[in-house]
Amino acid sequence: MTMPITARSSGSSQTRCWAADRRMCRRLVTITLPFFLVAAAVRRVLPAARRDPRSGPRPSLYAEARADAYATIPFIFMG
Repeated sequence: MTMPITARSSGSSQTRCWAADRRMCRRLVTITLPFFLVAAAVRRVLPAARRDPRSGPRPSLYAEARADAYATIPFIFMG
């Protein structure tokens, strides 16, 4: 007697769950991006003495804000 394989059905529900988490993460990044843009702009205005002199060329303001958002938002999903 053989048992039916049910891994396919459970895998697809988990895939849907991960897809929902990815969509939620993208929405949160979209919603919070203006906050991170302001924070990146404020960091750029700070005196040069507070910045690391070895940092080299800096990315664009948008790239900096997006990187900060993608580094911060996933912590919401760790619970």
